[in-house]
Amino acid sequence: MKLFRRTAYDEKGQILLLSLVILVVGFLVMTPLLSFMSTNVKSTTMYQGKMKQSYACDAGIEDATFKVIKNVPEVQNLDEGDTWTYQLSSVNGLPVTVTVTKWSMLDGLLGSDEYRPDRTHESWMNFQVPTGEVTRNYEEDWVEYTCILGFDYTGCSGNRKIQSIGVYFAPSPGVIEMVNGPYDEIATPVITFENLVSTQTKAAAGGFAFIYRWEESKGPEFNGSNTTGSLAFKFKVFDADWSYTSSFIWATVLSNDVGYVTNSQLNRWLIQASSGQTTAKVEALEDDENGTVTFLSWERN
Repeated sequence: MKLFRRTAYDEKGQILLLSLVILVVGFLVMTPLLSFMSTNVKSTTMYQGKMKQSYACDAGIEDATFKVIKNVPEVQNLDEGDTWTYQLSSVNGLPVTVTVTKWSMLDGLLGSDEYRPDRTHESWMNFQVPTGEVTRNYEEDWVEYTCILGFDYTGCSGNRKIQSIGVYFAPSPGVIEMVNGPYDEIATPVITFENLVSTQTKAAAGGFAFIYRWEESKGPEFNGSNTTGSLAFKFKVFDADWSYTSSFIWATVLSNDVGYVTNSQLNRWLIQASSGQTTAKVEALEDDENGTVTFLSWERN
């Protein structure tokens, strides 16, 4: 009996000790767990806010694209280099600021000292890819184009001494290393390779371009007696499914004039939409003739 009593007496306080141990362990576990849960809630809230801003910016881009296609008066009145800014008061409950800038087709292709966008001479150039001159090799995964740039100065006045000739294609196949060319070039009078300084393959504006440059004041010259010429070449893209949706050619002349023609009536736009800390930016080509827009790039911070 005494042994039993001693044992029972010795166990007094163990429940309290066990409770304290559980309480301490629970405190040590719950404190970081609660901190983690709080951080997770904050992160989720921030992510949801960021997503709402992203959706609002995308809606701003779509709204501006619609206005470009419809050629609303604010867009119609823009000259190259001009910007129109407007507000959308509530998209997903958020305000959105939208800017629409009309870019020159040659921005990023030629230097600002190589041409004057306010001095254009059209209708004396043409561009074609002859029927049957597109070859697709799916086994080796490439496509080859044959292109002809034609010039007809008949009926025009004055002299036009060529400084550069270029042709642009969009969209980009991905990286410029996928483009091989130009090659197998053939020039017919008045066009000549005499005094040609460089031939450049350049990635720009969501596509790529081939640019020929002649020595200053020594390029091919069109006048009343020298009125026609052409430049033919081939190029290859290492993607058998690639094809261009937009293209244009241009020629700059000694007086910094620029003439260019396109396979349709093209305009180039930079559209930006901002909401909160988020900004979306797209570069696009508008086919005014067909009422379509091709997005060349889409960025979001």
